[in-house]
Amino acid sequence: MEDPRLQPIFIDQSGFLRIFLRSILPILAAVVAGGCSSNQGNLRLLSVDQKHEFSQAFTRAYLDRNDAGDADIVLVQDNIEPARQDPSQHLDGWVMPRQLVHIRVFWTPMSGVKADHPANTNASIHWCFICDDANRPGLVEYCGSGLVELDDSSTGASVRIRKAWMKEGCRRGEMVDPLGPSILQGSFHAEHDPAQVRAIMAQIKAAAGGNTDAQVNAVNPGH
Repeated sequence: MEDPRLQPIFIDQSGFLRIFLRSILPILAAVVAGGCSSNQGNLRLLSVDQKHEFSQAFTRAYLDRNDAGDADIVLVQDNIEPARQDPSQHLDGWVMPRQLVHIRVFWTPMSGVKADHPANTNASIHWCFICDDANRPGLVEYCGSGLVELDDSSTGASVRIRKAWMKEGCRRGEMVDPLGPSILQGSFHAEHDPAQVRAIMAQIKAAAGGNTDAQVNAVNPGH
């Protein structure tokens, strides 16, 4: 049933909100109307005020472990395909933002750990929305930390983000943050592929201007 508190985000016709909001408005409307599902797994951002929601099914997810034993997980969604488009919103000529996510898990939580306790945070998370339109380039990056569980298997790992707290980390160009501070949850399966993990982490670092290293270390200063 639709939550009456969730409302789609509307376009500010006078300002720089247009590129990002015109790109994601149809998706937000579809999420509010009925949600979305995929065999690939979804990530879901819910604004802290519980008025706005964004959910995305990612097409690819990869996993690797670094020399310290940390798990690096990346997700990729190159093309956003709106499930339902408002006919009043003309998207011709607009480039949909691609999405890249990096999750670093520092330690494995014990069974029964409560996701709401700050001491149980075991992962840093970066979620980038990147507009590659040469005429209207831009970036919004959400950064945060939370409790993430891994269940390794021979084909990869099942990943569950039980709860993470996210906020805008950086923003450039004509992109905006339409959600504000948000709660992130979701689950998906990631394949073991070190080369893909390194490549996508490099893309995120380049897009965010190198800010990700400092933010990852801030979550786990002992590393």
